[in-house]
Amino acid sequence: MDDDVAVAATTGVAQVFDLHALKAFGPDKRERKMLFKTDQLWSEIACYEPGQSTVMHTHPKEEGTANMSIDGREVVVPAGSIVKFPRNVLHDVRNLGPERCVIMFVKVNPKILRGSADG
Repeated sequence: MDDDVAVAATTGVAQVFDLHALKAFGPDKRERKMLFKTDQLWSEIACYEPGQSTVMHTHPKEEGTANMSIDGREVVVPAGSIVKFPRNVLHDVRNLGPERCVIMFVKVNPKILRGSADG
């Protein structure tokens, strides 16, 4: 993953991320940008040009949100939607349409999950 961490406007204890300003697209592959990373949660955006995709993969200890194929089934998710699925499910992300696609992920920090599996 890119080590590029997004800059947020801070008001008191709140951080405000302008997702429109943070979007970035690459000609050869999707671009990822970390929004925040805490002890408990991570959040990032992934930006896809038309025709770009990820390879099939799993998150054995995480849940995810995306526009994707999940566990062998085609899932078409309109803009503004959230997809939740169990951990360790094979999935990919593809932008098959003519327009750019931006996906925001929220994940549980894997260290938290490893700790709960051990205890």
